[in-house]
Amino acid sequence: MKLRALLLLIPFGCGPVQQASREPHERHDSFVTWEAGLQAGARPTSPSAMPPRFDEGEAVESVVSPGGLFRIHFSRSGSNAVPSVDADGSGVPDAVETVASAYDRVAAFYEGLGFRLPPDDGWVGSDNGGDGRFDVYLVDFGGIADGAFRLDGCLEASSRCSGHMLQENDFAGYNYPSHDEAVDILASHEFFHAVQAAYHPGLGSVASEGTAVWASERYRPALDDLERFTAAYLSRPDRTLVLDPEGPAVSFSYGTSIYFQFLGERFGDGVVRSLWEESVVTPSVRWPVLVETALQRDWGADFDTAFAEFALWNLATGPRRAQGAGYENGEGYAQLTVAPRTLPMAEPSVRVAAASARYFEVEGGTSSVTASFEPTEGEDSPAIHLLVAAVTPTQVLRVARADGLGTLSAHVDAEDATHVIVAVVDGRRDGLGRYGRLCISGEDSGAPCATVPPPDPDGGVDLDGGVDAGPGGDLDGGVDAGVPGEPRPSPPRDEGGCSSAPGGLTWALLLLLAAAFIRR
Repeated sequence: MKLRALLLLIPFGCGPVQQASREPHERHDSFVTWEAGLQAGARPTSPSAMPPRFDEGEAVESVVSPGGLFRIHFSRSGSNAVPSVDADGSGVPDAVETVASAYDRVAAFYEGLGFRLPPDDGWVGSDNGGDGRFDVYLVDFGGIADGAFRLDGCLEASSRCSGHMLQENDFAGYNYPSHDEAVDILASHEFFHAVQAAYHPGLGSVASEGTAVWASERYRPALDDLERFTAAYLSRPDRTLVLDPEGPAVSFSYGTSIYFQFLGERFGDGVVRSLWEESVVTPSVRWPVLVETALQRDWGADFDTAFAEFALWNLATGPRRAQGAGYENGEGYAQLTVAPRTLPMAEPSVRVAAASARYFEVEGGTSSVTASFEPTEGEDSPAIHLLVAAVTPTQVLRVARADGLGTLSAHVDAEDATHVIVAVVDGRRDGLGRYGRLCISGEDSGAPCATVPPPDPDGGVDLDGGVDAGPGGDLDGGVDAGVPGEPRPSPPRDEGGCSSAPGGLTWALLLLLAAAFIRR
């Protein structure tokens, strides 16, 4: 779901009420989980439905989309009225026709990528919108959110589930560049939640939100959702990718779309599709296992090696680019956040979570920089990855890499670099955080730890996984994630916390609004 104004979203067990700021394309997801979705309740045309809903006595009309797959429900007057402009004289408001056409395009695009579409909802009963078509209801979210997918239930004979969509009626007061762009973003993101439900609606917020933002980007790259959300991940790459953040709609879940974008660019759309297809075959398995199953079967890779390469690609985001590899549109992403350090550096207890990376930065300008990481678990600890990258503000010059068990070391020439970034990457899809001793030294700074052996002159790597004969190698294997339980900085777009209530609202009403306005 998308969010554009002051947000009232009260997660169970949350702390003091806080107010979320109104930012462009900010959203709160109301994709309903497997457990909660079966209790979703009446459609917004019913007086017993939770808000947002049509007012009692409000005249609700509907039209079928040109492609015949969708029925759009709207009103011409009252609090949920759509804009009345009908420039083509068709008798149907242009805003409604825009929504109908957008959903047709989105459905055709996803079907073209090989995804299954939601089953018709004729089985739901009398409150199914009038027929088996997928229903979209245009209602006023009052600036609190801008859309929501609500699950009706699942067919008994299969895992296929279906639902309906609530979408903002006019986007008045929202920060979208245009009505058409708002509709495209919502239709592509929210309908992908319906696609997910046609496979398995309970894989968690990272899988559901991350792939939904990916799907919007894949549908129309000119939409800026993924680009804006990358900051939510790249500002906290130390946070584990494989555990859902707390709260109903924490921006980190949306930010993980950069990982699924990596998978799509590196291996093809089939990886994301296979994730959802495998969820039907083994519905009780966590999504990282499903990704690994697909990578091993069809691409000869695994979660660990792919995640290591992902961490490497993340070095070249924002103004910093790598030559011939990395994200196609990485210059539009946020720049990776790193922890500044001074040479020489020795930290005896650096923690790295599974599926995460810790990035440190020291000044360049020295003939070489060497880094070593010694896991406290000893030689029998699981494999880990160490990256040492010589960079400037606009370029990744070269990267040296070491992978394996026990103590790792890597060395990079840095005389022409303004900085050197060192990353410790744990690419495992599960497991507890690990600790180790990290040392970084320059040619003239002295060694803070035991002397590190010189690098293999042919040990470099590059961003696309190949071998680089040069002295430094290049970006192909990193991991980046996070440390569960640590305090998080305020994300740039949306929070899954609490927001302040207007004066006079009771907590009971806030909880009601929270349940009603969960978006996406």
